[in-house]
Amino acid sequence: MATEMPDLPVLHAALQTATLKCSERCLYQGAKWAAELLNSIASPPSTPTSLPPTYLHPASKDPAEAALEASEFSTFLLAKSYFDVREFDRSSHVLEKCRSSKSRFIHLYAKFLAGEKRKEEGSEMVLGPMDGAATQNKEVPAILAALETVFADKEGDGLDWSEDDSFLLWLYGVVLLKQKNEEEAQGALIKSVNLYPYNWCAWQELAGTVGSLQDLNNILMSLPNSIMTNLFVLSTNQELYQTGDSIHSQLTDLLAFFPTSTWLKTQRALLYYHAREFEEAESIFDQLVKSDPHRIDYLDHYSNILYVMERRPKLGFIAQLALTTDRFRPETNCVVGNYYSLKSEHEKAVQYFRRALTLDKTCLSAWTLMGHEYVEMKNTHAAIEAYRRAVDVNRKDYRAWYGLGLSYEVLEMHYYALFYFQRAAALRPYDSQMWQAMGQCYDRMNRPGEAIKSFKRALITLNSQSPNPDSHPSAVGEQRGFDPLILHQIAVMFEKMRQPKEAAKWMEACMAEEENVGVTTTTGQARMWLARWEFVNQNWNRAQELANVLCQDGQEVEEAKALVRDLRSR
Repeated sequence: MATEMPDLPVLHAALQTATLKCSERCLYQGAKWAAELLNSIASPPSTPTSLPPTYLHPASKDPAEAALEASEFSTFLLAKSYFDVREFDRSSHVLEKCRSSKSRFIHLYAKFLAGEKRKEEGSEMVLGPMDGAATQNKEVPAILAALETVFADKEGDGLDWSEDDSFLLWLYGVVLLKQKNEEEAQGALIKSVNLYPYNWCAWQELAGTVGSLQDLNNILMSLPNSIMTNLFVLSTNQELYQTGDSIHSQLTDLLAFFPTSTWLKTQRALLYYHAREFEEAESIFDQLVKSDPHRIDYLDHYSNILYVMERRPKLGFIAQLALTTDRFRPETNCVVGNYYSLKSEHEKAVQYFRRALTLDKTCLSAWTLMGHEYVEMKNTHAAIEAYRRAVDVNRKDYRAWYGLGLSYEVLEMHYYALFYFQRAAALRPYDSQMWQAMGQCYDRMNRPGEAIKSFKRALITLNSQSPNPDSHPSAVGEQRGFDPLILHQIAVMFEKMRQPKEAAKWMEACMAEEENVGVTTTTGQARMWLARWEFVNQNWNRAQELANVLCQDGQEVEEAKALVRDLRSR
């Protein structure tokens, strides 16, 4: 989406104000994000000789609202001091009679966090007997009613909405999401970002309501004409596993404004990670660790990359670094869990993933990784529960859907497995692994026709230059870099459908891949199948030629020798 890019001095001032606005409303993550972006601007304005007049407490643009804020300033400071030391009930109580938008926000937000705190204190241990029971934040209905009253009074008095109301709308969206009312929550969050685009917390909550590219396209025209929209679209595309050139191009354009932004560089690394370009992703994370060694954000993703690449010494170093920085962050415990998983100490890995979830039960990485560990430990039912909880946290996590499919395959519940593989493939349509799993599932359900379609889809996703899935296998054979295993699976499906001639064509394509990948077990099996096929069709010379190659090496040696003896007796 093309949006108007602001002048750098304007952008600098807006991010300064955003940092202060979020900070005074105790939206610390939003303030941190804005401050980091502020300090990564390409050419910041010349250093002023004195602090700006809005330093610490930016006044409202509405004179009446500014007067209310001034009259409640001392009370607001008291409430904020209580909030900062996590005395949420006390902070909320102090502001009960205040009427400014800022004070109302702190009053209701503190009440919300107090309810969240009580909910966590009343919850069971992770994956305990009662864990997952419907424990609710009991303050949500009262907060919802209070906000609706405020909005109704504003509409009734014919007052215009202002920047100050955007934070109340953000909170309204958050409590609606707690009640699973996504449609209304999305509307409130869109209104919030239009009133004040620089509250990154609102954009993050809005991204949580976007489940697909279609959902993103549906709301694009409702978003403000701001550079924040570009940042939101980039982040959401990354979360939806889009890794095309257009996304990288958009990221490059944004890096021209914020060349030293650690957040934007992390987005680049995650794009490479989703595209399975692990070397590039590792290189970017290496640079980020060198430039900011005490940054814990996204370190769990870095540990996933090192795990896949089996870089155990480096993963151990990152785990030690994270533990030294802050051992009470969920990301730290995920990194340490990955380290022990790589050492095949799965029980210890689960222990650290549980610690991560004790600190934050919405930690997606911990649920998914714990599911993987339970699969390794052959505890399928615990794995299923962990993956289910991961999906509850974020339904866009294809790894959890795929893990559920594999777990149900182990239990031989193929219809369930197929459903979960289909969800994973919908999120990752260009990942051959998803389609291959679906094809194998169809095979076990004795549905070879559907299996062939899935295997063909897996085949063409491996190469952007690949032919149409319904094309002739000879056209497939002309392509380079196809997985002979998938070609062999397609041939086997045709054999099950009693179409041996079609199966033979795909076996030929599989055997032809020896030019690209060398001789493998799969190509050997294809050669043996073709030798038997030629024998049945009385093509003795061709059968002997194929069998003689197998007699030299491979797992099919004995069967090939037996076939050669039969041929010589003819």
